[in-house]
Amino acid sequence: MSARIWTGAASARAGVAGNPSDALGGAALAVPVAALRAEVELRPASRLTVRHADHSDGWASVSDLVGHTARLGHDGAERLVTATIVTLHRSLVGSDLRPPDDPFEVVWRTDIPRSVGLAGSSALVIATLRALMARWDVALAPTEVARLALQVEVDELGIAAGWMDRAVQAHDAPTLVDQRVDPGAAVPPMRVVEPAARVDLVVAWDPEGASPSGRLHRSLRTRLDDAEPEVLRCVEDLVDAARSAAEALGSADTGALAAAVKRTCALRDRLGALDPATSALVAAAADAGGVATSAGSGGAVLIVPTRSGPDEIRSSLAALGVPTVPVQLGPDDDGDA
Repeated sequence: MSARIWTGAASARAGVAGNPSDALGGAALAVPVAALRAEVELRPASRLTVRHADHSDGWASVSDLVGHTARLGHDGAERLVTATIVTLHRSLVGSDLRPPDDPFEVVWRTDIPRSVGLAGSSALVIATLRALMARWDVALAPTEVARLALQVEVDELGIAAGWMDRAVQAHDAPTLVDQRVDPGAAVPPMRVVEPAARVDLVVAWDPEGASPSGRLHRSLRTRLDDAEPEVLRCVEDLVDAARSAAEALGSADTGALAAAVKRTCALRDRLGALDPATSALVAAAADAGGVATSAGSGGAVLIVPTRSGPDEIRSSLAALGVPTVPVQLGPDDDGDA
């Protein structure tokens, strides 16, 4: 009889509008990117260990390592897994629940491009939480999963982060996080947005444009704490853009959605939160027939097709060597959700 395996998974996510104000007490709308996923398996073992599924980690040369750490730092995925185990265990013990203490092996894999703004880190955290919940027979609401995921990165690891990533990945659906509705809430209101009709979007990224999101979030938080007028104005406008995008997505109004996306991109640029690689992708998306903005805080963009269809946009970007994936939201062509 084979040993039981407990599994968990989480999709990448793409910010649509309002980001990065979610890390500044604002609001943001994001959508799951089902084509890109992190997966975690827990297997019985004599010691608690963590490993990558294909053991592919490593570098071809010292110069490769130097370039890698210059862009991404020295962060390792294993610490995300171990911090998640510690955080959930402490949370359950604090609630007088006693999870089993026997060890297990954690095997993780992901095809989410690293540090390009598609929330690969939080996807691995939430995938680990879901695998642990299955093993320890624990049921948690999506809002609690999001809260714990943020706690893992902010409290346990000291990573600057916001609510948007964890909210959409915990709900696995388009989600609006609006901290202005209840500014004092420990967990901000999260509203799942269900499109009335199918909406097709595109996500594209520059593999060489990676940059850890914590760097941007720390800088913006410092400027907000200093009450920099431009930051205060932009956050207010980003909140409005996020709310507008949520209404547009709910009604499947791609024209209004594109307008909110374009506005978000301009506001990010005013904040200094649009790096050259992302700006180049936004321009390439416009040439291909879409409106784009940064999907997070790295080298990825979310594209709303306007003058061209999603397949045509993907083909045009592929000709430039830009990888893409489709994002399909709402009912399918047969009217099923």
